[in-house]
Amino acid sequence: MSDASTDMSSEVGRPAALDKRRSALAVGLPALGFIGLSTQVWASGTTGDVLSAGTVDVTGGGGAPGAVGLAVICIVSLLALMTGGPVIRGISSVVLTLSALGALVLALLVALRPEDAVAGALSEELARTTAPDANGATTVWGWAAVAVAGVLLAGCLAVAASSRRWAGLSARYERRAAAGPRGEVRTAWDELSEGADPTLGDGPERP
Repeated sequence: MSDASTDMSSEVGRPAALDKRRSALAVGLPALGFIGLSTQVWASGTTGDVLSAGTVDVTGGGGAPGAVGLAVICIVSLLALMTGGPVIRGISSVVLTLSALGALVLALLVALRPEDAVAGALSEELARTTAPDANGATTVWGWAAVAVAGVLLAGCLAVAASSRRWAGLSARYERRAAAGPRGEVRTAWDELSEGADPTLGDGPERP
């Protein structure tokens, strides 16, 4: 009785695993949201450079272009997790988590140091090797991107943990193999070439 109660308590304390459909939402929605936010202005400021005038606006794609690519990698890694075998899932889990973490770090760098983003954007625009002095402030879109990146990282961690319990593709997508009369391996193609439909399980009779 004590063993049963212990098992039940461990199941209650363990977080519920996400299935593939919920995993797609947990990663896909924040990843797409983050990509959408990258088109907005994350930082805005001014510089004392005589060649620049007015306010300099820096979008997410301009201030942290690598973060957008990492969000795309999260989506690609999710697809690999949902369709690959155990080895592919293991590798994809690591790539998925590290990509989300990288996107969060890059977004934080822009949000916490907006003056560097403004100076970098201006130096790139003027084709200079050194960044001018600048001041800047993070916009609401920049902080929203940080929040969405945090949600993306949390979703990727949950999906990476849940993917250990997933099965691969449905059996109908896997190559069917059966033993022949002499022990040789027979595939679905062999049965099809002999006039039988392997999907109906009506392979030719063997002695």
